[in-house]
Amino acid sequence: MKKTILFFFLLNSIFPSLSQDFEIKEKRVHSALGFSTGFLTEHTQSINLHGFLGVLLKDQIELRGDGFYFLGNTGDRPRFSKNHQLLAGAFYHFSNRKFQPYFGLQPGIAISQSSEFGVLNSSTGKIEYQTTANPIISIAGGFKLYAQKWFLAFVEVRQNYGKHKSNSYPVYLDEFRVSFGFGFTF
Repeated sequence: MKKTILFFFLLNSIFPSLSQDFEIKEKRVHSALGFSTGFLTEHTQSINLHGFLGVLLKDQIELRGDGFYFLGNTGDRPRFSKNHQLLAGAFYHFSNRKFQPYFGLQPGIAISQSSEFGVLNSSTGKIEYQTTANPIISIAGGFKLYAQKWFLAFVEVRQNYGKHKSNSYPVYLDEFRVSFGFGFTF
C-alpha cells in the first residue's frame, strides 16, 4: 500500500497537470512510439514496434497513420518472418480533455513473408519464401492520457484482418494486438 501511495505521489509531482483538467481546442499533431504484442491462433504471439502520427481536428476527429515494425514471433506456430504494416484512417475521440478514449478504422498494407509455406526453386533446389504486399483492415480502440499538454501516454487494442497471398499457400494475417507507449503533442 505504501508503494502505491508513493507511486501516485511521484507521478503527481512529475506530471502536475494530472490533477488539473484542460481542453484541447485547436488542431494538434500527435506522435508516439510504443510496443505492441499480437495474439494469433495456436498460442503464437508477435512483437512489434508501434508508431503513429496524427492530427486531431476540432470536432474530435483524428486523422492518423500508424506503422508496425515486426520484431519477431514466438509460440507453437510462428507463421511469419516478416509482417510490417502501414495503416491510415480516422478515429473519433469521445472527449477533448486530458483523458481521451477513442475508436477508429484503418485500412492499410502489410509487407509479409511466410516462414511456413514456400515454393521449391527447381534450379537451386532450395525452398523460397515470397515477400508480398497485402491489403489489411484494422479496427482499433483505446485511450490517450495527456500530461502538461505536451506529453501523452496511450493504450490501444486492435483487431487486424487480412491474408498473406504469395506463390504458395495463403496465410491469414488476422491478429488481436495490444499496444502501449508514450509520445508528444505539438
